[in-house]
Parts: sequence; C-alpha cells; structure tokens
Amino acid sequence: MTPVLASLIALWLLVLSRLGPCLRHRGDLMFFVALPAAIATTINYPSVAPTFDAALGGPGSSTLVAGALSMLALGLFRSAIVKAVVAPQDQEPVLRRGLLQTTAAITAYCVAFGCAALVGAVSISPSPEQSPIDPGAQSDAGVFVFMATLCLYMIVVSIEIAAVCVRYLPQMASGLFRAGFGSVAVGCGLAVVGLTAKILRQVVVLTFVGLDYEPLLQNAFETLTGIAGLFLAFGLMLPAMSGRVAAWQVSERYHLLRLHRLWSRTANASVVIDSVSVPLKGVLSKDPRARLHRTLVEILDSNLAAGGTLLNASESKLVEKSEGTLYA
Repeated sequence: MTPVLASLIALWLLVLSRLGPCLRHRGDLMFFVALPAAIATTINYPSVAPTFDAALGGPGSSTLVAGALSMLALGLFRSAIVKAVVAPQDQEPVLRRGLLQTTAAITAYCVAFGCAALVGAVSISPSPEQSPIDPGAQSDAGVFVFMATLCLYMIVVSIEIAAVCVRYLPQMASGLFRAGFGSVAVGCGLAVVGLTAKILRQVVVLTFVGLDYEPLLQNAFETLTGIAGLFLAFGLMLPAMSGRVAAWQVSERYHLLRLHRLWSRTANASVVIDSVSVPLKGVLSKDPRARLHRTLVEILDSNLAAGGTLLNASESKLVEKSEGTLYA
C-alpha cells in the first residue's frame, strides 16, 4: 500500500468518524475539514484523475478542483485550530484574516490555472498515459504560478498550524490530545518538506536546470505528503476518541493492570476489604474507577502501616500517576 492510498483511506475514515457528531449537532467543523481533504485526495489519485477530467470534459480539471479543495480544507483546519486554542474574544480578527488569505489564494490559483490553459500550457487532448499538465508544458510560467501559489499557501498555513500545536502542547492535560496535536504538528512538518520539494521540482522544469533531480523531487513530494496525510488524519481522530475513552474508563483499567503486582506485594490483610476483588479483576469490571480508588487506598494504607518503607521511588511515582488519573 502506497502512502497516498493509505492517507486516502485514513481521510475517509476521519470523515466517517466525524459524520455522527456532524449529524447530532447539525454541524461539525472538523467534518467540513476532512470532507474536502478526502475528496481532493480521491480526485488526485492516479487512477481517478483521468476519469474525473473526462467526466468534466476539461483536461487538468482534477488538478484545479483538487488543489482548490485542499486549500479550502487547510483554511478550515486553521480556523478549527484557532477556535480550539485562542480566547473567544480574540478569535474574530484571526479568523477574518485567515478567511481573506484563503479566498485570495484560491482566487489566484484558479486565475493562474485559467491563464495557463488559455496560452496552451494545459494540453487540450492529452494521451491516456500522459498527464494533461506534462513536464514539457510545465516550463510555462503560468503553470509554475498556479502550482507555486498552491504550494506556498499550504506551506505558510502548515507552518502556522504546526507552531500553534507545538506552543500549546505542554498545556494539554489529556494524553490523547497531546498525542493528537503532536501528530498534527509532525504531519504539518512533513507536508512543508514535501511541498518544498514540489516547488523545487517546478523550478527545475521551468528553468531546465537540474532535470536529473526532477523524478527524485516528485517522488519526495508524493511520499512525504502521503505520510503527512496519515499523521494529520490520525492526529485529528485521537481527540475525537477522548470521549469514548473516558466513557470506557480505559485509563483506569490500564492503571489497575499496572498496580496489580504492586498491590499483591504490599497490601496488608488488615486493610484489604475484599481479598477476592484483586485489581486484575477490576480491569474487566463494570466500575474500574471504584476498584482503582480502593486499590490505591489499600496500597497507601499498607505503606503507612509499615512506616512508609514499602514503596521505592518508581513505585511511588506509579501511585502518584494513578492518583492523577483518578482525580483528573
């Protein structure tokens, strides 16, 4: 499975995961981020693009539509990040500026594409094995402008999103949110490198300097942006799963599993209420939170009865982490 196909599947899974919240709340910004991104990736897929061009009757239509949808998705994604981390009273000017930037970038992209088509840089009748925008045609400055507009806009916005994610990462209490925002930051970083390779490739075919590196740059673009799509989709899925994880009390079950051996070694019979209800059984119980609370009480009371000598440094840290989970 190629990175592009993997990212395509991941994006459609993200769309499906956000469909429920979108229907329940009659709107979900992350759904409207994922949907155009998934459609753009589908349209740009090698086996789909020629069919899409033929259906619309215009060569290069897949490039135009997929690029515009990608820019829209990234602009909406930036808005979602702003709403998540910026104070409500400070959001409006930031959101307005982002909307103007996205509108201007999409307009410039479409106009440049139209100009390139008018001067013949987009082939009117490409062969089945040839892209409507072939390497020879890409020596035209119009093609360079619309591709550079797409890449530069996505690079700037990706850097903004990655910077926000990294800045607010230490302030996030939830492990899933930290993992999700960290994955988004990595995905944006990979996208920046991949898009930079794409711009360099456009410079190469425009100037005919370093043509030997053109295939390498194109492969780097496709691979890195495909992997970036995976990281972004994965990062956006994780925060959406936080509610389900909390409902299933996954963290409580995990800490019960980790505390079982410590409880077995330290628990004093005088403080254990029910010796049959060991922490390991609590992992599969209906109320692991109550069992975790009881396990911590029994460990700490036993340690207190022994004069505080039962727990070493690592075990004390484990107990503290478990307490943090219980009272989070």
